[in-house]
Amino acid sequence: MVRWHARRRARLGLGAALVSGSVVALPVTAYATSWTGMRLVPNAGFEESDSSAARWTTDGAVSVVASPAHSGHGAARIADASATAGASLRSEHLAASPGEELTASIWMDRISGQGGHFYLEFWNAEGSRVAAVSTAAGAATGWQQVIARGVVPDDAVTATVLAYSTVADQGTTLWDDVAVATTPPPARRVPNAGFEERREGTRPTEWTVFAPGGSATVVTSGAHSGLRALKITDSSTTAEVSALSRAVPVTTGETITASAWASGGTGALYLEYRRADGSRIEPPTRVDVGAGSGWTKVTASAAVPSGATTTTVRLYDDQASTGTTLWDDVVLRSSQDAAYAEAVGTGAVLFVGDQRVESYSGLTRVVHPGTKTGDPALASVGAGVVLNGGTWDANPRLSGTVLPAPGGGYRMWYTAADGSACGYCTGYAESTDGVRWDRSTATHSVYPYGPGGVVANPASTGPRYFMLHAHGPGSPQPNRYYAAQSDDGRTWTEMNSGEPVLNGWDVVNVTYDPDTSRFVAMSKQYPVNYAANTNPAGPRTVWMSTSTDFVHWTSPRPSFAADPRDDAAITDPAPSGQARWSEVYGMPAIRYGEQYLGLPWVFDITDSPAPLADPGPDKGRQHVELASSQDLLTWSRPSRANLITPGAAGSWDWGWDMTGTTLLTVGDQVRLYYAAFAGQHSCSAADVSAGLCTTPFGNARVGLVTWPKDRFESFHAGTGGGEVTTRTLSPSGTRLTVNAAPGSGALRVEVLDADGNPVPGYTAADATPITTDTLGTTVSWGSKTTLPTGPIRLRFDLTAGDLYSYTID
Repeated sequence: MVRWHARRRARLGLGAALVSGSVVALPVTAYATSWTGMRLVPNAGFEESDSSAARWTTDGAVSVVASPAHSGHGAARIADASATAGASLRSEHLAASPGEELTASIWMDRISGQGGHFYLEFWNAEGSRVAAVSTAAGAATGWQQVIARGVVPDDAVTATVLAYSTVADQGTTLWDDVAVATTPPPARRVPNAGFEERREGTRPTEWTVFAPGGSATVVTSGAHSGLRALKITDSSTTAEVSALSRAVPVTTGETITASAWASGGTGALYLEYRRADGSRIEPPTRVDVGAGSGWTKVTASAAVPSGATTTTVRLYDDQASTGTTLWDDVVLRSSQDAAYAEAVGTGAVLFVGDQRVESYSGLTRVVHPGTKTGDPALASVGAGVVLNGGTWDANPRLSGTVLPAPGGGYRMWYTAADGSACGYCTGYAESTDGVRWDRSTATHSVYPYGPGGVVANPASTGPRYFMLHAHGPGSPQPNRYYAAQSDDGRTWTEMNSGEPVLNGWDVVNVTYDPDTSRFVAMSKQYPVNYAANTNPAGPRTVWMSTSTDFVHWTSPRPSFAADPRDDAAITDPAPSGQARWSEVYGMPAIRYGEQYLGLPWVFDITDSPAPLADPGPDKGRQHVELASSQDLLTWSRPSRANLITPGAAGSWDWGWDMTGTTLLTVGDQVRLYYAAFAGQHSCSAADVSAGLCTTPFGNARVGLVTWPKDRFESFHAGTGGGEVTTRTLSPSGTRLTVNAAPGSGALRVEVLDADGNPVPGYTAADATPITTDTLGTTVSWGSKTTLPTGPIRLRFDLTAGDLYSYTID
C-alpha cells in the first residue's frame, strides 16, 4: 500500500517566503494565526517513489529525481521539449468548502527555459474546473518558493495544485515540497457578496444604491469570479454614487477586516459600524482603490467601537471624481473567526459534508433518497402518505414537527391551509406508531397561526412545548416572529406578553440542540422596513439565531443561500424571456451526531411576475437537499441531489416539497416527515392557461421517508476502489465504529499521525477487513480495538460499496 507523508512542515512556512528574480508571490494578508491551518497534500515531497510521481496526475515528460531536491531525497522534474504541447503535474483532490481561502506554495528550480506556472485549481462535483488562480514561476534560477492564493467558489467542492509548463514554456524545471494553508470560511458574511443573486436583474439585490452622480448596476462580463460584478459609474463631480450592504451583527471587542476586489481607480471601500438604531458611528474607515489596472484587493480593518451592534460595507465613488469601478467578492473577516476544530465528540460523523475530510480519490459522492413509507389506509391518495386533509384542514403541510409523546407514541403539529376556514393555522394529530395518524383529538385548529417548528422544553419545570410562528394574533406588527407555549400540545398561549421575540417574515424553522443547550431558529430576513411593516422584497435566504430561553434571541446572521450552481441545475422550462434562478425557501437545522444537518428547500423559480416587490407570486417547483455544518454558519453541500425523490408528474409530491423540523431515530431507522403540493408555487388555473406554469398549486399531503441509521449520503467505491482521509482529529473516545456496506469488497481503516505517517500497529496491513454490511462495527487492528492518542487522521480504504459514517466513542 502506497503511503504519503507531510515532511518538515516548519520548513514550508508561507509567511516567511523569500522571492527573488521574476518569481511572483501574491501578497499575504495578516490574519490572526489561530485562523490558519495546514492541509495535507498527498506525496507533497515526491518521496513515495524513486521514479514516478505517485498520487499525482502527469502529462508529458514528468519524472521523479533524487537530486537536486529542495529537501529529502526526491523532486519532480518536468522536461518540456515540445513546441506543440505542454507538460504538467497535478495533485490529488483536496476537499474544499465554499468561502475557504487556500494558500498553495511550491518550491521551484528553473534549470532551463521559462519556468512555467503554478496553479491553484477549483473543481465542481461533476469534475469540471470552475476557477483557477496562477502565478508565473519566472526566469530566475535556484530554488524559489512560488505562491498561489484563492477563495473556494460556491460551486466548487475540491481543489488541486498544478505545476505546468505551457506550450510556450519549453525547458526543464524541478518542483518540490508542496504546502497548502487554509483560512476557514468567515463566520460573518455579506449577503450577495459576489453580486450573483438574480432576483432584481441589474439592480444589486440586498444592497442599497444611492446614485445621484451616476449608476450602480450588476453586469455579466468582466467579473473577478463567478458570473457577475457590480459596476459603479460616477459621471458627476458634484454628486456621489454608492452601494451599501446589509447590516451584519458584530460584537464589541472584535476587529473586522472588510475586503473587496476592485478594477478601476476611482472607487473607495468603507467599513462602517452602526448602532442599534441604524445610525452610523463616525468616522468610518475608508481605503481608496488607487491607481493601477486590473483587479486589486482593497482591504479596510478596524476594531468594533463601543455601542456598535452591526457593520456595513459601502462601495463608493465620491463627488470629486468621475470614472468607473468594478467591484466583486466582498468578504468580512473577524478576529473572532474560529479555526478548524480538531475535537471530535462521541456522535456519528457523517460523510454528508467535507468539514472533516482532507482528501479523497477513486470515490464518488452518492445521496440516498429516503424510502417512502405510508399509511396503508391512505394508499389510494399516494405512496408514502401518512396524513390526508379533511374539511377544515385541506392541504395539510409541514413546516411542522413530529415529536415522541410522553408515555409513548408520537405527536404531530402541521400547517393546515385551505384558504378559508383555516388559512394558515396549526393542526394536531397523534399516533402510536408514527405511520397511522389520528386527528380525532383535535377536530379543529389548535392555534390560529401555522407552526414554525415545535420543540420540547428541556427543563424539568415549565411548559412542555414551545413554538415559533409568524404573524401574532391581532398584531399590528406582522413582519415578526412570535413565541407560544403549551402544556399538552393542544392548548397554546402567547409568550413575552404577546410581543414579537425575533424579526423575520414568513417561514421559520426552530429546533433544539442538546449538545449546546440552545434553541436554533433558521429564519427569513428579507430586506424589509420593519418600522413601516412594508412588504418584503429580495431573495429568500436563511439566517440563524439562537436562544437559551426561547424569548431572547441573538441577532440573525446570514447562514445559507442558493448560488449559481443551483441556478444552473434548473431544468424546468420558463416562460419566454423569463430568467430562472433558485432561492432557499426555508431550511431546518437539526443536530445529528457530531454535526448539524440542514434540509434546504431549494425553490427553482421559473416565473417571477413581481421581482422587486412581494415575491409571493413566484412560480416554480421546490425540492429538498442535504447539507452539513459544524457551526450553523458555514455549510458544506458537495452533492446536490434530491434527498426526497419527487413523485411522477401529477402525483401529490411532484411539485413542492418541504420538510418537518425533526429527524426521528426509531431503533435502527431514521424518519423524516415531509409535505408536498402536487403543483407549482402560486400556480393557478389561469396561470396554466397563460403558459406561466404547468400544474396548479394544491392537493397537499404529509408523507414519510425513512433510512437505515446514518445512511443519507456515502462515499461510493466503483471499479478499482478508493480512499478518503480525514483532517486531524482529537477524539474524546477511543473506540472506532463504522457504518458501511462494502458489497463485494472490503473496508480497511488505517490510522495516521497528524503529519500523515502511518502509526505502527495501525497500518492498513494491520487492519482487520470489514466485509459485511454493518450499521456499526468496531474497527480493529489485530488484537487492538482502541485508538492511539490524538491528534490522528483516519484513512478509509474501500474496494467496493459505500461508506456512510464513523463514530469514535
